[in-house]
Amino acid sequence: DLAGFTTISERYKNEPQKVVSLLNAYFTEMTAIILQEEGIIDKYMGDAIMAEFGVPLPLPQHADQAVRAALRMQQRLPELVQEWQRQGLPTLECRIGINTGNVVVGNMGSNTIFDYTVIGDAVNLAARLEQANKNYGSRILISECTFVQLTPGLFQTRLVDTITVKGKTEAVRVYEVVEFGEMGGAIRH
Repeated sequence: DLAGFTTISERYKNEPQKVVSLLNAYFTEMTAIILQEEGIIDKYMGDAIMAEFGVPLPLPQHADQAVRAALRMQQRLPELVQEWQRQGLPTLECRIGINTGNVVVGNMGSNTIFDYTVIGDAVNLAARLEQANKNYGSRILISECTFVQLTPGLFQTRLVDTITVKGKTEAVRVYEVVEFGEMGGAIRH
């Protein structure tokens, strides 16, 4: 999700084509990274991207791939922002929430109009983690379920808190992904 995008949209309300152009440029770059890490794009929701790793086909390192994609996205965005600032466009920041868990995947909707998507508690927690970044001044938050599946040494993380997110009764440990670890390197595909 992009931080402060509503404010940007309001600022350019008389130039909506600039907003669409900026958003499409952002989506193009971020989508490429997700696909390179073998994720799939579920949907674009306003200024957010929803992606999955490990469905519908299993990926043994799905947690690593999701976190690597998140870090690569965070590395690429400042490069894009520099280009956009030279064009007089606003600065964008993105927040990412990642969770690992069981989901229901498939075509959902009516018998005439449907979308391929995932639903379930694991999806809801990922969305809440994205929002929780605001409270911690972080950019990438992952759940403990994701943290325990990461390959040791690939990423630098830190325990942020144990939180109970909106709509849930059970507290969950939350970790910030800071950077690639000694073994991780900035892997490029």
